[in-house]
Amino acid sequence: EFERFHVKPACVDLALFRPDGFDLGPLRKELGLEGKIVCVYAGKTGGTYLEREIFDLLKAASEHWPGRFRALFLSSDSLATLHRLCEKTGFDKGELVHRFVDHRDIPRFMALADFAITPVKPVPLKRLCTPIKNGEYWAMGLPVIITKNIAADSDLIVERRIGSVLSELTPEAYRVAVHEVDALLRERPREDLARKIRAVAEETRGMQRAEDIYTALY
Repeated sequence: EFERFHVKPACVDLALFRPDGFDLGPLRKELGLEGKIVCVYAGKTGGTYLEREIFDLLKAASEHWPGRFRALFLSSDSLATLHRLCEKTGFDKGELVHRFVDHRDIPRFMALADFAITPVKPVPLKRLCTPIKNGEYWAMGLPVIITKNIAADSDLIVERRIGSVLSELTPEAYRVAVHEVDALLRERPREDLARKIRAVAEETRGMQRAEDIYTALY
């Protein structure tokens, strides 16, 4: 075993990614998100990420919140690509909102959401690395639905009750995850939940963690 061993987390700029300070009314109206339950996904489909399974999960959410659900994709994927996945799964493309925005604008769009998804393919390699988007979601105070065995993040989400872990990639597992997130959104004021989740980002993803590790190494 190593006697001196450091793990640098996927750190996030907590000053940029914060849930407050946004006037969201005009943007929410522009995107048709007023009065909706919004799931955000920042990323691509395919490659190291799931494809059809994402939209099967979104369909389960749509069925859980009929008429009230919207999926906000912050993605470089084309709208045509996303619409093809909607057609394959039966997810209503009218409930999909797509934007490709500069990284500095991502927090403002994430602030529109009620929860987020991290649909990483649960392959063995992912036990050793985590998408930086998890830290960004947490910094924004968002519960996260994630696949199992993703770095330490999947376990952390269960332990801290800050989202849901998909036990399998099946319709029943998607329904369970949506129900668990709905319970989180209902059981306490949204601001309290956001503070709880942001505290996890501050504890595990702050830039100070990297500074401390590099200082120790040098």
